[in-house]
Amino acid sequence: MISESAIVCQVQPANPTIVLRGEDVSLNWESCEGNAGEAIRILYFKREMRGGGVPENIASRRETDGGFAMSAPFRDKKKFDARALQELKIFNVQTNDGSYAYTLEIQYTANGNETFIGSFRVFVEVKGK
Repeated sequence: MISESAIVCQVQPANPTIVLRGEDVSLNWESCEGNAGEAIRILYFKREMRGGGVPENIASRRETDGGFAMSAPFRDKKKFDARALQELKIFNVQTNDGSYAYTLEIQYTANGNETFIGSFRVFVEVKGK
């Protein structure tokens, strides 16, 4: 019997997420789990320019880790913070932050050792203040 493997997040951020310039915003993906015995291995927060470009890793976490490790350009946590339960916090949102797509990427295994990727993307729309 063939089964389709998938990771599903029961709660996802609004898409687009609207935020006032200068405010903070939290992008939350909650209750992400498999639908047929999948095992989550690694979670990534990424951003990439709208319309394409090379994705930048903001943070990552292995399922066995206690928390997210911020990538080098974002370690100071002045702009981003990756928090437990798949929350990406963006501080002091500016107009250029709306130029990116923000993604929670989940690497998981199913059917033994096959590796798959679940990707959940959201856009931030910045309004004047």
